[in-house]
Amino acid sequence: MHKMMLPDDYSAVTSYSGIFDGVAIVLPEDRTFITGIELTIKIPETVAQWRDTVAYLFYNDITPSPSENTIDYTGNRTSLNTIPGRLNQTVYIPLSRKFSIKESPYAKTLDPTVRLTDNCVFFRFMLAMKGAPESLEHAQFELSARPVLSSEGYFSLNVKEPDGKKADYKIYIDDQSFSSKPEKIILKEGEHHLSITSDDYRNEVRTFIVEQAKHTKVNVELRGIEPVIRIISPENAKVFFDGKPFTQTKDSFTATPGSHTIKFVIGDYEVVKNINADNGRSYTVNLTVDATITEEE
Repeated sequence: MHKMMLPDDYSAVTSYSGIFDGVAIVLPEDRTFITGIELTIKIPETVAQWRDTVAYLFYNDITPSPSENTIDYTGNRTSLNTIPGRLNQTVYIPLSRKFSIKESPYAKTLDPTVRLTDNCVFFRFMLAMKGAPESLEHAQFELSARPVLSSEGYFSLNVKEPDGKKADYKIYIDDQSFSSKPEKIILKEGEHHLSITSDDYRNEVRTFIVEQAKHTKVNVELRGIEPVIRIISPENAKVFFDGKPFTQTKDSFTATPGSHTIKFVIGDYEVVKNINADNGRSYTVNLTVDATITEEE
């Protein structure tokens, strides 16, 4: 008995099996996105020369639980197929209704869907024809197994509200409304659109990508609807906001709605600007110094 443990990252695993061996493909604990298994069999040349002499069989309801130290099992055979006269054979093992890969001349798709026993798929090789040469009994198959995944992924949203503030907001993903923060929901892979609307916070819009069988997390920090002002000026400029000295240059700050006056003073040079600040708006006031060149004859 050989156990092929599929890892949590859904990568392929490789093992080897003889004609009289059994194989258990053990799935990861989280099978949410696994629709089936792709099993690739590298066939020894001696076996390929004796087409249909070796068979591979799949079973349901295996007892006892597959173990490398156990050789006797009972179960219900679900399929029997023979090894073709070539050096590679791909077998698709459907595990859910979402499995969609069709059979082709180079790949066999099992029917019906295989049931898991103790989170694993069980199959074995055996001689299917009398008169085969003794050399076949020592042949080794190289096996490679990997999950077939659905076109979906996990998505989680974390929303942080301003300190000391608690207000209602609505969440929309692709125009679908959510009454609470989505935590590890399943979405189709690809681009999605997120919007958060509120009467007490600024509307937030994001675009995010969900990757196949991965967990996408988006963090959104809500902002109040109070006007936000940013003042940028040279280091040697004195700044006054509503008549009071102001030193918070280059950093944004919230202000009350309404009219505000910003004054810049550089030596004897003075500039005054007025802002009528509205809720939900951001403003940048940038003092720039320019020089004018005049050419005379």
